[in-house]
Amino acid sequence: SFQCHSTLVVVNHTLLPFQSGPVDGMNGGVGKSKSLSTLVRPGHRVLLDAGLEECFTSSSVAAPPEKMSSFLNVWCTGGQGWSLVGIQGTGQTYFICWDGATDDSQGPFILPLHHDLSSEDPQTNNSSFCFASGVMPLMSHVKYAEKLSQSCHRTVTKLPSVAKPYYNLSSFLHQETGYSPKRSFSITMEESIKMAAAIEGGLDDIIVNALDSISTPHTGSMSGGRVNRSKSLAMSHQEKSKRLLRQCSSWTQLDDTKANRGIVHGQVIVATIRLGARFQSLTIRTNTIANPISTPFNQVLSWLCQRRDYYTAASVALSLLDDAEAVYELCGIPKSSEEEFTHHKGLLDGIKPLGGDSVHGNVSDTLTSLADMAVGCLIKGAGSMSKTLLGFLARNTLYNAPRACLMLLGATSSAMSKEPAPKLKLNKNDNIMNMLSTVESPSEDLLWPVRCLIKMAVVRNCLPSAILMLNAAIPNELRWRAPKSRGLASTPRPSLGLVLALVDIILESTEKATRLFLNMMDEESGPNPYWFSVDDDTKLALSLVSIRGKHVMLQEPEVRAWALGQLKEEIESPTDSAYNDAKGPLLPDGWLKEVVTGAFYNAECDIGLGLDAMVMTSSVSKSSSSHVGEVVCYRQDMLRVGELLVPQKHSCGLDFDLVISSLLILSRRGCEWREGTQISAQTLLNTVCDMAGRKTNVEPKFIFDGATVMRQCALSGNLQAAAFLVGGKKGLVLECADLVISNLAMTMKDAEIALSIGSLGELKGTIAPIYEGMTEQEESIFTPNVNHQHLMWLLEEHVLNVHTYGEFDSSSGKINPVYAGRVCFRAWYCLTHPSVLSSSAEWLEGWMRHKLELTKGTSPRRLACAALVRTLLWADEAAELDLGDGGDDEPLLAAVLGFDGRFMAELAQACCGLIQSIPPHLAEELMSSFGGSNMFSFESSLMNSAQ
Repeated sequence: SFQCHSTLVVVNHTLLPFQSGPVDGMNGGVGKSKSLSTLVRPGHRVLLDAGLEECFTSSSVAAPPEKMSSFLNVWCTGGQGWSLVGIQGTGQTYFICWDGATDDSQGPFILPLHHDLSSEDPQTNNSSFCFASGVMPLMSHVKYAEKLSQSCHRTVTKLPSVAKPYYNLSSFLHQETGYSPKRSFSITMEESIKMAAAIEGGLDDIIVNALDSISTPHTGSMSGGRVNRSKSLAMSHQEKSKRLLRQCSSWTQLDDTKANRGIVHGQVIVATIRLGARFQSLTIRTNTIANPISTPFNQVLSWLCQRRDYYTAASVALSLLDDAEAVYELCGIPKSSEEEFTHHKGLLDGIKPLGGDSVHGNVSDTLTSLADMAVGCLIKGAGSMSKTLLGFLARNTLYNAPRACLMLLGATSSAMSKEPAPKLKLNKNDNIMNMLSTVESPSEDLLWPVRCLIKMAVVRNCLPSAILMLNAAIPNELRWRAPKSRGLASTPRPSLGLVLALVDIILESTEKATRLFLNMMDEESGPNPYWFSVDDDTKLALSLVSIRGKHVMLQEPEVRAWALGQLKEEIESPTDSAYNDAKGPLLPDGWLKEVVTGAFYNAECDIGLGLDAMVMTSSVSKSSSSHVGEVVCYRQDMLRVGELLVPQKHSCGLDFDLVISSLLILSRRGCEWREGTQISAQTLLNTVCDMAGRKTNVEPKFIFDGATVMRQCALSGNLQAAAFLVGGKKGLVLECADLVISNLAMTMKDAEIALSIGSLGELKGTIAPIYEGMTEQEESIFTPNVNHQHLMWLLEEHVLNVHTYGEFDSSSGKINPVYAGRVCFRAWYCLTHPSVLSSSAEWLEGWMRHKLELTKGTSPRRLACAALVRTLLWADEAAELDLGDGGDDEPLLAAVLGFDGRFMAELAQACCGLIQSIPPHLAEELMSSFGGSNMFSFESSLMNSAQ
């Protein structure tokens, strides 16, 4: 201290060693010497104006001139962090705490100590003296910071036999190896822990203890032996949050508790003084004694969190970890790649170096503890710091994943306790699709802890344990289920938007998350997996969850089996309104549409991308500009749609069962399969049925159940779908039967007799009574309708486009052109009114001449002509006719249809010499009569004889 006029200047010096470099011209310019220097830290200087009896902390304050006087002697004593300064003869004594007060004041804390001069003892003259004595702290080393727990390591296979739960893969799954939990888990929880331990290779003890604190107890109570579930069922989210966070020491150090406040603000006696006849004790903060030079980071962070300054606490922790990216992101400042990280450097000077604290053990444990507390500070900052927390969890490798999991889970439970009650009250008959369309997105304050938790779990490969903890903490929010309540009062279900948002966050984390999510076990409904613990309306909503364009739930076996069961029940149920009113609401049209489009998205088909609009628009423009006589049929649309249904490689393939069942219901209801599409549900259904069961470039994930789907087509009365599903000859008959039945009052049995089973006489006998009651057409000119054009398309596809000899072989699996021709011509006869039958035959002759390019008995399509000759001029082959058969009881199909004989003669001439123009049994006899010559020599001999 020194005197400057009437001002007493007191300075607190710090002795610091330093190295001085060589001076030019001295010691040859080499070598360095160590010296001691004094340093005055900021705030370690006070100015005392004894004349005013006040203290000033600024050098700009001076004493008034009238108060200036010469001082007597000044005395000073002190210790670590404090000084006691007195002026003899004035009765002025000052206690200085160089570290400041506990409030917000800046600089040193000065306490004037005065004694009453009127009470002076003239004999002893005690008023001029202050007697001070230092007090040694009662502890050799004051430890006020809570000792940081050591990092929890995963248990290994060989474990000591101690009474502590070890959940490694070997000991937990085989309880005879020493499995002894502190408290008994329920069977459901035990199975869940086993599953997570098997996947991760073991669970940390901190996770198991946390589950133990919030799970349902397995044993009965002490009085009565009944299972005490009421306490667990009534446990609030806040209580769960407290129990979870209580397990994490990194969080407890940041809480505003009495113990933590004692660490920061606790006082210790450092000196006693006697001023005259009075004794006083002087105290300063214990931190000054325990940490004389710098303060441990945990105490600094705890102090900042107690003051609710989470922003500064997080900034300090991140700066200590040298995470510049997180600091700049937290501050909202764009970081330059060339800029040096200097943020908070001055603030960090007073924090103890991370490697020099013996309390924390080695540096690795210290960094882990610091990283854990950084996570805690960011969590306390809530949603405003969630983005920074998300990036820190993804980058940093120092924090302890189980402790971070507990802190995030505690924040999740705390956030759920603040969830507002849903605005909409749900009724049993509410359409789930209407609710989904009007659902409100939940607040981000409810979602950020779960989003950070799942992100951390994916990065640290502990997703099974994270989902296990979520299931234990918020089971009702994950299941859209009302929590259990006591008494008659009912509690509402959580918000549907919250449930869907939580499921989206979990499922979009990784491809394996869906399976882990569905494996969650539920304690309330019994040991049931997730899908079997939710209500039907919840299943309807969750089955449509879309993750990155994929309906991932529909790819899981239990979800798909449930969906197929719902579709089967809907198809098998009667269509009358009385039954539906008794049963309840039907499957919503919107849900069926989403199932269809979801299956297309999963297979990555082009139709799911909306390309059908472009393709069908171009097809409509082409058909509108087509030439007269060109066939227009829904089969053409099927070909275009089929190109859009090709699954992409590396996809799960097209789920035919789901698509066909859903389209059958939509087609029966007369609904579109997607809003605004130009492809009808029936056309799409026909195309999918035509593809089902065939070999594709992508093998479907699930085996197609053709028998069940065929039965559903029959129950739905959809002959078109059944026809394309069966395929082959039977499919062709069903396709033509659908045309006949939809236009004539004919049963399926009569249609089969008319088209394939019965003779031509039976055909005429079946059709004649139907047209007897119909009025004749006014116009005798034939105009083909849609059904006729469909038959023309079939004739062109299966008969007129024959190019190879092998197509006549019925054993090849393809439709024989002769069989196809007979079925189609019989269907033509059924669909044509007898009054216009002759004109229809004439029109059909002209169309076939054009397609065959038949001119004067020659045609480039000789095989097609042979198929027509064999179809129209030869009787059905069921009677095994031969050359000697001269019976004329069975009419020819050409005569029944009314074809002109000259046209038939030209057809016969065009295919002259082709053995395919005669029945097989007759061809064998002719071959044997020629001495077993081959087919080519037989044809050449017939051609030569014809010439």
